[in-house]
Amino acid sequence: MSSLTASAEVMCPGENVGDDGEERPGPMKPGDTGCSVLDGSRPVATRSYEQQRHHQSAERRRDAEDGALYLAYGAGGALLAWRATRPGPDEDRPPRG
Repeated sequence: MSSLTASAEVMCPGENVGDDGEERPGPMKPGDTGCSVLDGSRPVATRSYEQQRHHQSAERRRDAEDGALYLAYGAGGALLAWRATRPGPDEDRPPRG
């Protein structure tokens, strides 16, 4: 569900540097030149506005695909559990006598 409700804003997961070279808080804007992706306090990558926008879009798509797969597995498991607990054909008949 998070992929369907995710914001369309491009957010930098680290330090966002604007086109003037100054660090800027909040969402990225077109023209922002660098987003330092941090691992703890260590920078591991730098992305432009377009690269970060594409990364977030791909991440939302992966999340949606994973969610659909988990939903299918859950529905299949529920169907198998329901089928396994149904009484067999002999258990439905009243005893003869």
